[in-house]
Amino acid sequence: MRLALVLSLLLLFPFSHALSCIDNATDIIFSEQGTLILGVLAFTMVIIAVAYILGSFTSNPSFTVFAKDEIYHLGFSVALLVGFSAILLFSCSAVDMFYKTTFENLGVTSICYDSGADMSDVSVCYLDGAKGDAERISEMYIDEYINYLMHSAFSVTISIPLMNSYTSAAGAWRRVVANQYDSVLNMFVFPALISLNMQELFLGFVSANIIKWLLPIALLLRIFIPTRQMGNMLIALSIGLYIIVPFIYTFNLAMYDLVGSGDCLEYSAAITDNYFGNCQDQGSFWDVARLIPQAFFLPNLTIALLITFLTGLNKALRVIG
Repeated sequence: MRLALVLSLLLLFPFSHALSCIDNATDIIFSEQGTLILGVLAFTMVIIAVAYILGSFTSNPSFTVFAKDEIYHLGFSVALLVGFSAILLFSCSAVDMFYKTTFENLGVTSICYDSGADMSDVSVCYLDGAKGDAERISEMYIDEYINYLMHSAFSVTISIPLMNSYTSAAGAWRRVVANQYDSVLNMFVFPALISLNMQELFLGFVSANIIKWLLPIALLLRIFIPTRQMGNMLIALSIGLYIIVPFIYTFNLAMYDLVGSGDCLEYSAAITDNYFGNCQDQGSFWDVARLIPQAFFLPNLTIALLITFLTGLNKALRVIG
């Protein structure tokens, strides 16, 4: 009864890829690590059988209790292994309804989103767009920095024969502007660009490898008593990375995509600069400010939510098996 209740709760996790979860995660797991998993399962069954026979033959309850306990945990591990596809697919259906309803009610129009989109692809697409903006801004700032720095050397010299000469650094003020571009570039744009690039690599790695490698290892660790809790943690980590992270990234990056120059007008007095331009100009302070949350704050929020999810799911798995 408890096992059925737990599996039902696992099926209700409302975070996943929309419409494109792996159709049969179990097949993928077995195709990558199937021989090893089946070998360990068979070995565990032999150990259980030997322990039960010893308990019956010697009338030692320790062996019998051990065998029954291992049967329960082995059955739960097999149920997780076989039912993981159903868990993912049911999660897809739940989140797809929320995903489409939210975006379509907002009237979102984006090159990354459509009603049948894969959430992982949408998040990577949005992230690639943000990274492209950071690259464009950095290239623009470098060009402006070099341009102002070169022209800052302009000077005018007036020479009076047999008396004296006077030199005026007429372009010296351009060095101040060049330093302004350099400061914003090094303090905000470059760190944001590096952060976005690393996030894109991470999302790509998670989508391609988590189900194939981390989950089979987690199921193997659950077979043995000393490593069972580590297996539970890795199962929670597999589900969290494959399900929670793309979901949160999609909505975080959708906010970046939706916040345009029109939202800047309220703050135009603070944004407008003689050289960086105003809200409508490319490379303005507003464009830089849009990068900051996605590059630094929202990834930390994602990590915090992921840790909360891992803690809760790990406790649930620990209680039931």
